[in-house]
Amino acid sequence: MLAQLFGKKTKQQGRVGVAVTPGKLSVVHLEKRNNAPYLLDCRIESFEGKKDFETKLTQLVDKMGIAGQQCSYVLGPDEYSLHLIEAPKVEPEELRAAVRWSVKDLLDMKIDDAAIDVFPVPNDAYRGRNMVYVVAAAKTRIRQLAEQVMNSNLELAIIDIPELAMHNMTGCFIDDSNGAAFMDLRLTGSTMNISHKGALYLSRRINTQLAPDVMKSLEWESLKDKLVLEIQRSLDYYESQMSKGQITRIVIAPRQQDTNEMCAALNDALAAKVTALNLSEQLQGKVTLTPEQQQLSAYAIGATLRGMQKQEAKQPDPAEPEQPPAEEAA
Repeated sequence: MLAQLFGKKTKQQGRVGVAVTPGKLSVVHLEKRNNAPYLLDCRIESFEGKKDFETKLTQLVDKMGIAGQQCSYVLGPDEYSLHLIEAPKVEPEELRAAVRWSVKDLLDMKIDDAAIDVFPVPNDAYRGRNMVYVVAAAKTRIRQLAEQVMNSNLELAIIDIPELAMHNMTGCFIDDSNGAAFMDLRLTGSTMNISHKGALYLSRRINTQLAPDVMKSLEWESLKDKLVLEIQRSLDYYESQMSKGQITRIVIAPRQQDTNEMCAALNDALAAKVTALNLSEQLQGKVTLTPEQQQLSAYAIGATLRGMQKQEAKQPDPAEPEQPPAEEAA
């Protein structure tokens, strides 16, 4: 059960986002002030293994004074899979159950062991074909997460994925009125979203692995060529296969060391204008984020931004969860 995936809006004004990158735990506390996000706190801790994760999360909850707050947990790339399929022709309330059979041969687990949720693609994206993205995760991992979060004195409200956390950032901080691509470039692989007027049209993972100091490595030129090719293919796909306009703007998420240099390198290689998202400039608050904090906490920040989009288009409302709420799942 992805019990609350993309789920209920938080009841409290304050929001907590939790995300994990290899060996790092990020916890963000944010609230809405004057219809804009206000960053109250951001903490990052190293951890080793799932048991240490729970210990460090509990310690951070205590240090940050956020016990009892609702939180959004962003799944790591190894905790879920994402599939684009044609939606079965069923009633909306039957969609989640129907897609289980459509993706059962795509998963590396038995379908009965998988928690499934869906989010739609705009109707005009595939020339009349009704397509949906399907998220699958192991039920055992979701139950474990619910228990760990509960033990840390937080309330698990939403289980999210990086692609939608990024989409939340686009809605708050990036003008996509004429279409825009938003990219997150990491050692664990890169993610690219293309959105238009608040709607997410395309999301794909790019396998190019980019370490924080990649531009100083001997492999940079070959990696850059591979990255540029993958970016261009995605832009061409959006323009030709989806019959959408040309994307002239690409925004990259903050990197730990070389954000400006990466923008310059991609600008030289692509026709679209490449700029960077500076979260420390976009987010008012009590904390000034360093470049390292910006990248490590980006997904946690994005998860807290649900419902704060400045644009009129909102994230699609999902169907009701097929399983009990996360706090009842342990």
